[in-house]
Amino acid sequence: MNYTDIYFCGIAATVFISVSLTIASIRWFHMCQPYNKAHKYYYPGRPYVTGIYLNALMLVPFALFPGSADAWFLARLYFLPLTILHFCVLIFSYFQRIIQCGKWCRIMKYMVILMSIAMLWAFGMAVWPGEQVIKIPPVILRTILYTLGAMSSGICILATSIVLDWAKRYDADDYSNPEDYPVNIARKWIKLVFINMSLCWAGAITGQRCFLIIVMLLLALSSVAFVISVLHPHRNRPMEEVEPAAAPPERKRKASDKKKKDMLNAIRAVVEEQEAYLDAHLTIQDVADRSGYSRSMLSGLFKAEFGGFFYYINKQRLLHVEAYLKENPQASTQEAALESGFNSRQAYYSFKSKMEGQA
Repeated sequence: MNYTDIYFCGIAATVFISVSLTIASIRWFHMCQPYNKAHKYYYPGRPYVTGIYLNALMLVPFALFPGSADAWFLARLYFLPLTILHFCVLIFSYFQRIIQCGKWCRIMKYMVILMSIAMLWAFGMAVWPGEQVIKIPPVILRTILYTLGAMSSGICILATSIVLDWAKRYDADDYSNPEDYPVNIARKWIKLVFINMSLCWAGAITGQRCFLIIVMLLLALSSVAFVISVLHPHRNRPMEEVEPAAAPPERKRKASDKKKKDMLNAIRAVVEEQEAYLDAHLTIQDVADRSGYSRSMLSGLFKAEFGGFFYYINKQRLLHVEAYLKENPQASTQEAALESGFNSRQAYYSFKSKMEGQA
């Protein structure tokens, strides 16, 4: 047994725990203004991030007794299946509101329960006096480790594929403000997830303490980079990246005239009469829920009758800005834009210039 590796394992584990607890504190107590006023929207994964990094306390037995066989198994279990499962939780917690992947989240919850049982079992052995792991055949321990690792990796790959699929088929017309799907940060996080997942598997397969030291330190650095990236809410895709709104196409007669008329009346009631467009984060799904029709039915009607959801909603906002400025001559353009549902003055000018360019 290499006592130098054991000594540095304890130090690396202590560093990892310290970094994780610091990140948990920062994530829970720090929110940028003015986003803290709507933290459930801007920081949807905040409680999950905090909980995940607090899980590093499970490694305290390994930091105190890095030479223990029980603590070593606990660390291997933490840095393969559990760490990869953490990535899944982070991905789903941040993007679930947007991609609506409820059934996959249920599968992940079952995995969380299974993983919690395994970790509590390993933690119990690590804190119980004496060596417990040596009583269990190594093949069984490896089977538990790699099976849970494979299951966590499968769910993680599924989660990343769902997010990437939405990033590829990102359609601004589903959202009244396109930055509501943080497509750019989604791609960056996916890369970070795959790098970290590779590190976890490499550490598990080698089974060497010296390699785990490197893995712990790299994961700590990766965690610092991650928390810095989420301090500012990444719902900031610029309006300039959105394709110009298409002119309304010819009417399509897929539904009966009466049903179409009822749907149009329902849309106008929600959007214009109830002024749903004042919600800066309004989506086509929101209108569907409030009108009583399916999103797919309304999507086709929006494109056929109004030139698209994005076009229609922002046109109503544009009209509201003009009316607001007439009623409030002292108001600034920024105030009028924000009161009308635009996310910023720049978003207002960007859409206005597109409208003027089509005139």
